Amino acid sequence: MKIKVMTYNVLYGLHNRDGNLILLDLARMRAVRNIVRAEKPDILGLTEAVYCEFWTSQDRNRIIRVDYEQLFGLKHSYATGFEQEWGSMILSKFPILHAERLQLGKNHRGESVSAIRATLDVNGKRVHVDVVHPAPKISDNDRVTAFAPLLKTFTAPYLMIGDFNSLSEEDAYDRKKLIREIPANGKEARVVADRMLVRNLIPSVRSHGLEDTLPKNNRTHTIPTKSKGREPKLRLDYIFASRDFKVISSRVIKNKLTETASDHYPVVAELEF
Repeated sequence: MKIKVMTYNVLYGLHNRDGNLILLDLARMRAVRNIVRAEKPDILGLTEAVYCEFWTSQDRNRIIRVDYEQLFGLKHSYATGFEQEWGSMILSKFPILHAERLQLGKNHRGESVSAIRATLDVNGKRVHVDVVHPAPKISDNDRVTAFAPLLKTFTAPYLMIGDFNSLSEEDAYDRKKLIREIPANGKEARVVADRMLVRNLIPSVRSHGLEDTLPKNNRTHTIPTKSKGREPKLRLDYIFASRDFKVISSRVIKNKLTETASDHYPVVAELEF
């Protein structure tokens, strides 16, 4: 049986942030709708899907969530919330038998970040999916620690998808080029680049028998899109699969719509088990 899996960071739940204003961007919403509907994924993991922020002292932690079920035509869903831009979501054409939020460490402010763990009924076969989005401004070793409970307890057949905020040691990066492109002063840019180049999370994920579904000859950056401007080109978004799956195809989607729909490109994989 073949299934199509997609992961997409949709940037502030398709809203734009301007100080205390958080406004829905209808143009981005339409673009993301058309991107997803063109791919017709069976399973979709969204990061930055559910957005909330402190607006005023009287209106704290207001949750903002687009009706993604209607937008994409995927009626089964589960979402986290009240974690600022860390709210994730899973949508599926298959029934979700069970879903829960699991701890995924903390961000640089010490606030908790969650992953989603879901079990889907894929035509009578149980498929287990974790949607992950760890904080960017922490060390990769902290991410390894945060992921360890997920990796020790997953059940196959299994998928781990999302924005990992971590670079693969299999991808080539030039430190001097990173420093030039990071939007910070010289000393800070060097610190950020060196932190990014400590790449322990992705090999830790692979060491648990999970395959990076994007083939090496098809790997490219997933952030930034052209709408983001000049920043380092990084591959942060991944679809990992247990050995129960055969990878038919996998790619980063780059076209006119994905250039402006978000600051990340989506990743899609067609798998067979």
